[in-house]
Amino acid sequence: MRTAERGAALLRAVRTDSLTRNSVSIMATSVVNAGLGYLYWTAAARLMPATDVGLGSAVTSAMVILSLVVHLGAGAGLIARLPLRKSRADWLLTVLSTELACVVATFVLAVVALVPLAILVPPLRSLVTSPAILVWFVIGAVCWTAAGLLDYVFIAQRRSGLMLYRNAVSSAGKLIALVAVVLVDRHAGAVAIVGTWAVSGLVGVGVGLLLCHTRLNRLGRIRLRDARGELRTLVRPTVGHHAISVCGLVPTYLLPVVVTAQLGTVANAYFYVTWMVGSAIFMISPAVASAIFAEGSHNPSGLHQLTGHALRVVLSLVVPSVAVIAAAGQLVLHAFGAGYAAFGYPLLLVLLASTLPDAVTNVAVATLRIRGALPAAALLNGMMATISVVGAWFLTPRLGIVGAGWAWLGAQLAGALVVASARRRIWAA
Repeated sequence: MRTAERGAALLRAVRTDSLTRNSVSIMATSVVNAGLGYLYWTAAARLMPATDVGLGSAVTSAMVILSLVVHLGAGAGLIARLPLRKSRADWLLTVLSTELACVVATFVLAVVALVPLAILVPPLRSLVTSPAILVWFVIGAVCWTAAGLLDYVFIAQRRSGLMLYRNAVSSAGKLIALVAVVLVDRHAGAVAIVGTWAVSGLVGVGVGLLLCHTRLNRLGRIRLRDARGELRTLVRPTVGHHAISVCGLVPTYLLPVVVTAQLGTVANAYFYVTWMVGSAIFMISPAVASAIFAEGSHNPSGLHQLTGHALRVVLSLVVPSVAVIAAAGQLVLHAFGAGYAAFGYPLLLVLLASTLPDAVTNVAVATLRIRGALPAAALLNGMMATISVVGAWFLTPRLGIVGAGWAWLGAQLAGALVVASARRRIWAA
């Protein structure tokens, strides 16, 4: 009996250690990407005219959004599916089938979206008037999809350190390439930005495939007939995971739009910068949730203990981070201007208050993904997205930008209350 208890304790220790290690690697990847991204855009701003930087950032944003639209659900599907694929042949079939389908879908969507984007967003007319930007845009979207899916493969295999390495090489290469291109040709224009983003995605794919081949499973060929069968198996859960992910991202993209519509562009500048400062703390619980999803997909037993440990990890990271950002936030915002500190700091405090309920809902969604309760997870995220966006629409005219913060906090509290009331069903065996 003691031997069995010791074995169970050892298994729990291994799982929690793996959870912590992968959580840290995922967060480190976000930090590295953010840091190198800051250096990239700083270099662009210093080396290039503002008009080129504006156009390049708009095109790359559209490129990344198109990529996310295609591969978010498929990536989460890989985390759920790959632990069940025990043989190399089965594992390879799932990975390459997903990659192939998403790459083709991204290519088609990028080509189809060119004209609508150029018409609906006048600054993006260069997508159809500049052949170089057009080509790099399509290549970049395809490569970012392929590279993003490889990151999900690393998370699924509980090897998030490989994701950190892939992203570091890709982001550093993007920065070096931009500086080199602009120094060689001062008049490269926005093509330099779009091209370096596309090349960094291509490099990321190459590095990611090499890491897969040498560190995970040797790559090889698959039969298209087998790929079609595997994709039919993946379609339904992929749609569910996609709905969960999209609902989770809706507030991130729509809240600035709501603030702009209700309060104007100046108010949105204060909101957006404050949101970005506060987002440093919002990467903690999603990283831990991704690690839970991967760990639980390998071994669904003991979810209650696993998520309990995960929440302790989140608390140990969030509490000191909240204290530091609350203390230094006004000073950080003041670096952008007095208006940012005056209007943004109250918003920042409200956002910081939402970190704990946000952690609860993120962990709950990861648990529901593991259990296959995808409609429930999508409903939870959809409810919170609706409350935050609709709430911001009605509160911002009365409260200013802090109204969007209160709407976000209210959505997270409502989600946490739903999780608390349904905790036995969420963590049922």
